Amino acid sequence: MADFPIEELARRAGMTVRTVRTYITRGLLPPAGRAGRAARYTGDHLDRLDLVNGLRRRGFSLGAIEVLVAQDTERTAEDALRLYRGMLAPWQPEEPVEVDEAELPGRLGLTPAAVSAHELLRHLDEAGVVEAAGPGRLRILAPDLARAAAEAVRLGIPPAALVGLRRRLDDHTGAVAEMFVELFARQVWDDYVDAGLPAGDAPRIQQTVEQLQPVATLALLSSFRSRMQDVMDAFITRISDDISPEAGRAM
Repeated sequence: MADFPIEELARRAGMTVRTVRTYITRGLLPPAGRAGRAARYTGDHLDRLDLVNGLRRRGFSLGAIEVLVAQDTERTAEDALRLYRGMLAPWQPEEPVEVDEAELPGRLGLTPAAVSAHELLRHLDEAGVVEAAGPGRLRILAPDLARAAAEAVRLGIPPAALVGLRRRLDDHTGAVAEMFVELFARQVWDDYVDAGLPAGDAPRIQQTVEQLQPVATLALLSSFRSRMQDVMDAFITRISDDISPEAGRAM
């Protein structure tokens, strides 16, 4: 396995040498190898830095990460850290994808007859859902939103209106997400912490997080359907009044 000095480790990790030394001091990296008196690092150290930095970007403090590394001497730090990174995996948004421009309608589930590729591209570009990625290539920034926007085009709804609605929805669904996270914290996580973060319970915790997504989705969809029915009933009453003979005579 290739090894390299701390300066190269820092460069590959996109960090300063000073920050890497801080991580070493706090025990967040395994001991370095030696070549004479010089410390040498390998891809394993780089992987550890990737795990630690990924957790830091997700809001974990260095103190919290230290606890994860030190909590169980029989379990590697990578196992401990991957558990917590794995807890985030079910909630990751779809990664941007690149496609040939001609493939765009098919990629979004539309037949060429539904809408022209040029029209679809114009709408999605104006809505900020796609961007150029080179000659004849496009980058779909949010594939799930792009699919919804494509369907909106087919229905005659400008994607920009849908994207604007998505931003408003984010405000409301953010509050819903906080409710489910708080439920998980009270019912599962707090007991796990009180028990001292036992390694044997780690698979159960990760499985609970993974299963929380479909539970939350079904609960939210059920609530939305119920509220949508109420709103549609009110809408039908309104349009019935609009088209009733009495309304026509009043005009």
